[in-house]
Amino acid sequence: MAPRKEDVGTFIRRQNADTLSALLLELASEHLEVRQRLERLQLVDQPDRLAASFRKTLNGWRRQTRFLDYRASIEWAAEAEAWLSQIERELLPRDPVSAVALAEAFIECDESIFNRADDSSGRIGNAMRSACRLWLQAAARCESPADVWPARLRRLAEADKFGAREALWLQADLLLSQVQLRDLVAALERELDAAAAAGSPFAGGYRPDLGALTLLSHALRDPDIHVRATLRRSPKPNSVQKQDFVLQYLDVGRPADALPWLEDPADWHPHTRLRLLAEVLKRLGQIDRSGPIQQQVFEQTLAVDDFRTWLGHLAPADQPAAVSRARELALDHDDPVTAARLLMEIGCFTEAEQVLVAEPGRITGQDYNWLVPLSESLEAQQCRRGATAVVRALLEAILAKAYSPAYGHAARYWHQLHAIADHTPDWAPLQPHVEYIAALRQKHARKTAFWAQVAKRQEPEAPDAGDGLEDDDA
Repeated sequence: MAPRKEDVGTFIRRQNADTLSALLLELASEHLEVRQRLERLQLVDQPDRLAASFRKTLNGWRRQTRFLDYRASIEWAAEAEAWLSQIERELLPRDPVSAVALAEAFIECDESIFNRADDSSGRIGNAMRSACRLWLQAAARCESPADVWPARLRRLAEADKFGAREALWLQADLLLSQVQLRDLVAALERELDAAAAAGSPFAGGYRPDLGALTLLSHALRDPDIHVRATLRRSPKPNSVQKQDFVLQYLDVGRPADALPWLEDPADWHPHTRLRLLAEVLKRLGQIDRSGPIQQQVFEQTLAVDDFRTWLGHLAPADQPAAVSRARELALDHDDPVTAARLLMEIGCFTEAEQVLVAEPGRITGQDYNWLVPLSESLEAQQCRRGATAVVRALLEAILAKAYSPAYGHAARYWHQLHAIADHTPDWAPLQPHVEYIAALRQKHARKTAFWAQVAKRQEPEAPDAGDGLEDDDA
């Protein structure tokens, strides 16, 4: 038996100081980040100088004017996240006041940064949210009087123009006590009432923030705050708002308070309302009511997730009957993919294959999110004709649209069909593999970009990329 490999931590601890010193010096000479980390380590007992080194980096970012395109913005955000992590790890334990100041200065740079960056990836926004969390954590460790923080938090949060400072409200419980949070909610609600009484939400030049109340409701785990804030703006909430109420009440374990918002079916998508109603009743212990409702949803959708949820509402003794009912509905369903997915879920693999090969032309190849895992499950159960029908639909959907960006996937499907064919002696009622491939070659012969992808994978029967055919995808 081979000796167990020693983990890196144990190995390092066994080394003597000279060996580790030499290794660190070597790494520092070759890697800037290692050298910078060692330079900061030298300042461990001088937090003012350590803070100055972090501020130097921030000032450098402030002076930059170059526009950050999509890729550059991701790189900058990664650098900023690393800088924030270094402050949290190296400075915060020794000088929380300086950590607060640095985090706040970074947050207040948001306008200049967002105005010169393409943040469609959202990574810069995430870095700003990390800075907000750091600000809250550092402030909580400062020795300043506790009563100074609510006003200071409000000033910083209410200057948000880009929606990147929401974490200050959402995670305010990292800094403020429950009493302080309740006082803050009460103050915001009084301002909203005063603005409404004045006849304008902009009375006094300040617009009270309904969003802040919603976020504070999460910090306090009190959906009532969010409900009150929403009703101030929308006395007759729509179904989306009601759904939000229900989900928040469920999240904090208050299903009884969620139930009234599900009573009126108006404006609701029926399946959404019924799913939530069943979940609420289940959590209230009313399984006798929740089970039939969830069964109703399942029988209307035949979705695998709805079936699994229905089983969760049933006693073990009642589940075999539910499985039989699901099989009956699947075999009578018009959509072969929906039927096959459900039959695979309940273990009826042969019947799943049969519904797919009976009418392969009805398999919609654009549904790749469902079809790819379905084909894999069919192959795993050696239902190769069913897998073939599904993979052919995926391949034909791409070629029919001449969608060249997906030709790499199409080439993979092409070779997957060849691999399945090596183990499939009987094709009926499908068209035999050789005939199908010949017809596909003839129909799509001019799609040279696709055939190039096929050849690139170096699989059997890949056509010669230099066959001289023109590509009709141009």
